Amino acid sequence: MSALQTEQSVLVPTGAWEVDAVHSAIRFDVIDVESLAKSISGRFTDFEGTLEGDEQRLAGVVRTESVNTDNEQRDGHLRTADLLDTARYPEIRFDSTAVDHVQGNLYKLRGELTIKEIPVEVELDAKLHGVGSADGTDRVLFRVSGDIEWGPTRVEITADITAIRR
Repeated sequence: MSALQTEQSVLVPTGAWEVDAVHSAIRFDVIDVESLAKSISGRFTDFEGTLEGDEQRLAGVVRTESVNTDNEQRDGHLRTADLLDTARYPEIRFDSTAVDHVQGNLYKLRGELTIKEIPVEVELDAKLHGVGSADGTDRVLFRVSGDIEWGPTRVEITADITAIRR
């Protein structure tokens, strides 16, 4: 594997990979389309994921209790039954169904995002930042972004992923 490679026909190289949560981030922005206002920006701090390069399969789990918007009162409200209902639905899951190479280091990632046990088909953009080895560990870095409609809001999602070979 070269020191750094940014173009390849697959997003995930051959083999099994694991998301390095210490060097990854999952963020969101909520846009309230009724009031035409950006109402919340935040992140999830507890998540994990696996990538299977041979099948171009990506799967991840976010623990909803870890929602953080830097406002304790708002975070408490997000965890209630009104919104994420973290007591009944402790996880948001993503399972890919296809990864298509667009051009250069750009890909389309399709899959199922399950929130409160309701599956939503999503199509996300993925940008490969690099594949290589650092400190003797094989790594792949990429960003996934896109948005979903959730009631009267649009949620923009950005995940910066660092994965290491298992």
